[in-house]
Amino acid sequence: MVKLTRHIKEKMSQRGIYKDLLDIVLIYGVVKQDKVILNRKRCKNILIRLDFFYKKAKALKDRLHIKNLRKSRSIILKILDKGGITLVIVGDRLITTYNTNIKFKRRRRYKGKKRY
Repeated sequence: MVKLTRHIKEKMSQRGIYKDLLDIVLIYGVVKQDKVILNRKRCKNILIRLDFFYKKAKALKDRLHIKNLRKSRSIILKILDKGGITLVIVGDRLITTYNTNIKFKRRRRYKGKKRY
């Protein structure tokens, strides 16, 4: 059982990330050091697999399984829209979460003559 810190609760509300998204990240994400990362590429692969299982469940007419697959698919699509989610974990506590594809602005260098 993982515990949410006050910091992660604040960041989740600021960034539009809710508990269901974190559950999917914990299930399908890749662990790198103290982070669990679910990026766009992995989301697309998961969607392909979910679609495959959806077709099988539809052929078997398993309504409960179809409902769960639809819910998982909608959550994966939300993560894909965000560009992926990274979750930082230390021990049994979730510390923070953020969108994976954050682009940092670089400072441009002055290309003219240097002035002293």
